[in-house]
Amino acid sequence: MEKIDAQIEKIENELEILQKNFDEAHELSREMIRNAAKMITYIHNDNKTGIELISKNIEMLHKKLKTFEERFRYIVIQAYQEMAEARIFYEIKINEHIPTPDEIGIDYESYILGLMDVVGELKRELLNALRKNCIDDAKRYFNYMEYIYDATRSIRFAEAILPGFRKKQDVARIQIENAGSDILKHNK
Repeated sequence: MEKIDAQIEKIENELEILQKNFDEAHELSREMIRNAAKMITYIHNDNKTGIELISKNIEMLHKKLKTFEERFRYIVIQAYQEMAEARIFYEIKINEHIPTPDEIGIDYESYILGLMDVVGELKRELLNALRKNCIDDAKRYFNYMEYIYDATRSIRFAEAILPGFRKKQDVARIQIENAGSDILKHNK
C-alpha cells in the first residue's frame, strides 16, 4: 500500500504542475484574444500608436503561448485564430498584402479560420469607405473579400478536422453578397 501512496503523491504533484501550466495557457490565450480585438479596433480607427503598442504585446504573448501549443492546443488555437485575423486584416489594410501562415508564425488551422473572419472586418471597412464616398477603397476591400472566399471555396473537410470553417465560409459568402449590393446601391 505504501508504494501506491507514493505513486499517488507523485501523480498529484505532476497534475499540480499541469494545472499551473493550464491556468497560465488559459490566461495568456484570453489576453491574446483581448489584445487582438483591441488591435482590430485600432486598425479600423487608424490609430497607429495603438496598433504599434498592441502589436508588440501580441508578439510577446505569441512567444509565451508557443510553449503550450502542443499540450493545450484546444486553448491556444482560439487565441492564434484571433491573432491571425488581426494580423491579416492589418496587412491588407495597411500594406495591401495577405500574409501567409509562415509570415504570421501560426498553424494552418488557426490561419484559415482567422482568414475567414477577416471578411467581416473588410466588410466593415467597405461600409466605412462608402460612408466617406471613397468608392475605390470600397471596391478594393470588396475585391479582397471575394478573393479570400474564392481562394477558400474548395476547402471541404469534416467539422472534426476544421471546426467552424463551413459556418465561417457561409457567413463570408453572405457578407460578400450584401457588400456587393451595398456598392451597387451606393453607385445609383
